[in-house]
Amino acid sequence: MPSKGPVSLTWQTIFCFIPIMDGIAAYRIKKLRKYLLLMIVVIAIPVSIASSIFLPTEDEGMEGFTNLMTYYYGVDDSQFIFSIGVQIGSILFAIFLIRRWSNQWNQSFN
Repeated sequence: MPSKGPVSLTWQTIFCFIPIMDGIAAYRIKKLRKYLLLMIVVIAIPVSIASSIFLPTEDEGMEGFTNLMTYYYGVDDSQFIFSIGVQIGSILFAIFLIRRWSNQWNQSFN
């Protein structure tokens, strides 16, 4: 449920590190729709395009599907570094958005 008063910036920041909880942090300050839209437009779409261009995968048919379903992704250094970079970037972007909006939310109660 959205907060009826000021929110803790510390807890809002901690929520950004935990999957799904960043959405709850955005929901508490009534910015969930805007947050999801920005995360899709700024993070998901560019990362998907960059991944398909710079890290192409071979289409292995049914064997590739089986590997995907058993969570076998291989140990390719460039894919690993790319995924770690994307995770760090998306968490930092989420922290920026949530902290900024939480400050605005808290100032509306002063």
